[in-house]
Amino acid sequence: MNLAHTFDNFKKVGGMSGIVAAFRDVINGQCFMLMIYGGVGNGKTHLLEASAIELYRLGKFARVMLFSRMLSTLRATINNQEKNYDDILSNYCYGERLIMDDVGAGGSDNAFGDKILEEIVCARFGRQLLTIMSTNRNIDTLPERVLSRLQDKSTSYLLFNKAEDYRPRIKGK
Repeated sequence: MNLAHTFDNFKKVGGMSGIVAAFRDVINGQCFMLMIYGGVGNGKTHLLEASAIELYRLGKFARVMLFSRMLSTLRATINNQEKNYDDILSNYCYGERLIMDDVGAGGSDNAFGDKILEEIVCARFGRQLLTIMSTNRNIDTLPERVLSRLQDKSTSYLLFNKAEDYRPRIKGK
């Protein structure tokens, strides 16, 4: 995690209206679930890391986890008697705070990934556990039960990040 990725250091560009405030609402408990979606390079990971840093400042632990890595960990436990699939999945479903980055990236946009995403989101939603996620996916391709929970405005934020990719471009390429 990049410790310089705070809310104060976030580049506020066009298309970002109200987004930082929504993240702060989740951190402060006004809602408990948030997914931000949009193109690459427009600050989604920065905001997830800023959330973890802010939670830490409040004395609450949260780790930013790549969704593809979570799936790899689960796949590695299938048929492995030394590692317990159910225990690992249970940690994702019932841990007090969960921040998942890049849902749908790196091969996690498949039937197994969608099944795990749905299981995690539904379990966490039912227990009102803080859950922050990012994706580049078209949200219409998310599992219906996930999208339904994210569209519940009394508990969740579903934020479209309209900002352009603002990573530096290398001249001549």
